[in-house]
Amino acid sequence: MQKTANSLAVCVGLCLLSATASGKNYAIQGENELSGGIGFAADLTQFAPGGFKWFNEYGLHFRGPVWLNLQFNIATGGGGWRCGYDNRGRWTCSDKWRSFGGTGLELGGGVKLKWRVAKAPVQIHAKFGAAIDFLWFGDFYGVAIPFRGGAGVRYFVLPTLGVGGELMTSLGPAFIRYGWGAEFYGAIDLNLGVEWRF
Repeated sequence: MQKTANSLAVCVGLCLLSATASGKNYAIQGENELSGGIGFAADLTQFAPGGFKWFNEYGLHFRGPVWLNLQFNIATGGGGWRCGYDNRGRWTCSDKWRSFGGTGLELGGGVKLKWRVAKAPVQIHAKFGAAIDFLWFGDFYGVAIPFRGGAGVRYFVLPTLGVGGELMTSLGPAFIRYGWGAEFYGAIDLNLGVEWRF
């Protein structure tokens, strides 16, 4: 696994160096976008998953810097709340999942704004919209409907292929089963990935 990660890092580095060394400042092409990445999510509140996160999205160019943005993301930190009776007959729940636990399936949509840097094949973007997150924490489950927004950057090693990362945040209400009712949902996630334009 470590050798694969090192090889990938060397390959990306060589692509970046070759593009810079050759002085290419080509036009970034394509009206459609597929992006993918891996990273992590950090929970800000009790019922937000934390841990590994896999990011997927599709974009369609509207006009100028405006793109449609659709997201499908999966977060998993494993674990979850485990509830039961202790040795004194009291109902208790373990919170060992805190910070890195739970599972979330996220469907999102909104607007992505893209700007090209003038003297380099670099794109800066900002995204905002809403999502619906299906949440599982062992014995508890629920759904969150957060606002989702953030920003990122891509370096295009080819006119249709960019690499980079982004930082996103999600804030909004969560509705949890088993008597918890409405809770505040908050999370931050970071990913590194690729963007393919076509």
